[in-house]
Amino acid sequence: KAINNTETPVKEKHARRIILGTHREKGAYTFWSYAQGFPLGTSSILCWKFCHVLHKILRDGHHNVLQDCMRHHGSLAEYGKLWSHLHDKYGQLVALYTKLLCTKMEFHVKHTEIPPNLEVKDEVLERTAGTDINNVFQLTVEVFDYMDAELKLAETVLRQLNSSIAVTSLTSGQCRLAPLIQVVQDCSQLYHFNVKLLFKLHACLPADTLQGHRDRFREQFNSLKNFFNRAREMVYFKRLIQIPRLPDSPPNFLHAAALAKHVKLVVVIPEDDDQQDDDDDEPEPLIEVDTSTPSLQSQPQVDIFDQAFGPPNGGFDERDLQIESLKSELELLRAELEKVKTEVRILEYHNASVHNYLRAKESGSCTLNVS
Repeated sequence: KAINNTETPVKEKHARRIILGTHREKGAYTFWSYAQGFPLGTSSILCWKFCHVLHKILRDGHHNVLQDCMRHHGSLAEYGKLWSHLHDKYGQLVALYTKLLCTKMEFHVKHTEIPPNLEVKDEVLERTAGTDINNVFQLTVEVFDYMDAELKLAETVLRQLNSSIAVTSLTSGQCRLAPLIQVVQDCSQLYHFNVKLLFKLHACLPADTLQGHRDRFREQFNSLKNFFNRAREMVYFKRLIQIPRLPDSPPNFLHAAALAKHVKLVVVIPEDDDQQDDDDDEPEPLIEVDTSTPSLQSQPQVDIFDQAFGPPNGGFDERDLQIESLKSELELLRAELEKVKTEVRILEYHNASVHNYLRAKESGSCTLNVS
């Protein structure tokens, strides 16, 4: 079950099959048709794990995934606002994660040559920046904002766990730590982008003009180094990712020759030794289904992602013909129903804000914020 309300990390085998599914159908339509049925406004853990899977498919899914996900940008942002107003530890993390994912989607929709996994050659970055120094300046600010969203999420997760070995070795701690693998991957590329862009800016603009950029870079450099150092010491990450080391001090952008000393950070994800074991596991449904209805209890559980994407081994199932004939209609009806439910939840949230405003207005001045 890739996305559920159990406080455990997302299973890699389940996320992998969802990612492969986006490549088979060349998009994320099926993923979203089921995702719209999730009660993301009622379970912060469920919403957190949903964000993690979404981060994974943005990075590693088919390139059409970005456009499919962008259609749900508004709903994702609304869930972030909703959870930011609730006193819930996972809720605060969800608010930061949704902001990061929205920032990620906006950046890559605007800069289409840079894919969401951020893995491009320097020539592509140069082409995206262009020769207009104003565009280079603006792109640098956008990369700063992108990095801020990544680091804010990482810092909050680590602060909640306080890097305790006892906590990080529990599945509850690992549930919060797991998305930081993707954050490490993103940050390593964003750091390289900003080093290149800042040297480019310093070659064209006076040093005084870029003092604010250098200060902001130094602050991010220190935060990133602290994040990487703390994560590298955690047992949980040791077998899952090799985290690079930053230099002792940030580059000296006032000397163009310092660019030659810059070494691009390389993140290594070791080969998954458990993949074979995972493939041998009994099949599990990738999305939790409510089995409280007697008619469902009397039926065997069916992996709905197998229905959408086919069995993992590509074999034929005698139910396939019936599934194919009903799947399209079922997906459309379910997506429409859950869209209405989501809109109702959002309206209830806004109505509550208006009610609180009117009640507060009776006792004194206040401001209304239902944005």
